[in-house]
Amino acid sequence: MEAEQQRSVSEPPRPKASPAAPQQTRVTEDALSWAERLPVRINTLPEGQLRLSFLVSVLQPDLERLRVEEIRPLLAAFDSFRPRASPRLRLMLEASGVAGSGREAAPWELRLREDFLSRYGPALLAVPDSLETSRLYLALKLSTRYMDEGFRAAAEELFSSPVFLASLSLSVLVYFAAWLAPEPLFTKAFAAALTVRLSLLVGLVELGRVAMACLRLYREAEAASTPQQLDVAAERFGKSIGGTALRVLVLVASLGVPQVLPKVPEGSLWTLLSPLRHAPAGGQTLESIASAQIVADGTLVVTGVAAGISAASFCGELATCAMMNGAGGASGGSPRLSTRYGKPHTRQNPPHNEAIEQELARRESVGHTDLRKNLAQVNAQGRRVQDPNPVEGIGFRKPDVSSLRPDGVRHNTNYVSNPKDLQRELTAFEAMGRADRKAILELFLLDGTLVRRYVPPGVSFP
Repeated sequence: MEAEQQRSVSEPPRPKASPAAPQQTRVTEDALSWAERLPVRINTLPEGQLRLSFLVSVLQPDLERLRVEEIRPLLAAFDSFRPRASPRLRLMLEASGVAGSGREAAPWELRLREDFLSRYGPALLAVPDSLETSRLYLALKLSTRYMDEGFRAAAEELFSSPVFLASLSLSVLVYFAAWLAPEPLFTKAFAAALTVRLSLLVGLVELGRVAMACLRLYREAEAASTPQQLDVAAERFGKSIGGTALRVLVLVASLGVPQVLPKVPEGSLWTLLSPLRHAPAGGQTLESIASAQIVADGTLVVTGVAAGISAASFCGELATCAMMNGAGGASGGSPRLSTRYGKPHTRQNPPHNEAIEQELARRESVGHTDLRKNLAQVNAQGRRVQDPNPVEGIGFRKPDVSSLRPDGVRHNTNYVSNPKDLQRELTAFEAMGRADRKAILELFLLDGTLVRRYVPPGVSFP
């Protein structure tokens, strides 16, 4: 540890793989932190595409059970979306088969549809006039009686919420319907990002199984002409859904309702499927996704990608798709960036900006002063310092994070968002070291992986 802390700025970088040349890489895992995570093979394709190949994995036993306590905050948020006074679901039998009452959708349902479609894209299957009286809705409601005891109680509480059931029905008609294609393609940034995220969480094969179970339920429910046939469809679906699959359904349904999410404790949704089952190479993952396609050979091809942050921080917990270009929030605008310590580092890379803000907040909490965000490098006395041997004429550098420790030592930190920029960031690191040999210097990937650190002789560093 001492040797690492005293590493000089001239020492070669840690990363083993060159970020410049396209290549196929095999993921290596940190055995101490993520012993159970499986590797994802990443192959760089032309035109900025990445192909992700997932190993088939065994389901995690702890995810196959779901307690009522885990979903109650979410359930309360869903219940607050819909007025309490509303007609109860009724099933009508007609000569042509099982059908709903034919009434129009309630105002809350229309608002739900608008939110859901604005995030996921247009429906690929016909949306009924009223989801509450549809065959699919009723089949989903009936299915809980056939689910495993390890999560049945939680499912029954969730499926008792009309808003959750309506959102889950839309998930089938809008998102999972895309899996009907021989090679499903997601072109809406939100849906593409979510597909990648869920694939990292549970695996591509398991995600496909959930989709196929939903689509089979839809087909069988639509074909049902008697309550008995509808119940058979519900039974088949309930028995095919495990605890992990239920967690996937909860995530897909919940993320379509942005008004609900702010009422749910931060992070509680993604923790339903934590930790990640799969991890991209060397901590690499994806942001700014334009499309995701599941190809026939069982791989996932992603376009419009900027590689850089780790899978664990991919778009950050609940803000998965708020980080995507054009995804925005409920109003459709750009994601809100933190500006407590200065103007946004860049609006095109929200995770980078948030990493800076969080680090400055941490330092302020432990007594650092002169907190600086993306400003010209200064020394402990607050005077500007420049590289005595400028590279390409760049004299002054701008640390992402700079602060003054309580002992009077300047502490500068930079982050690397894209591995392709690693050499440039290392050059900046060395330049900052030449400009101020009395300052602590650090260079991290956005997932917290240390790339380089320099601690001046005689300076303590925890």
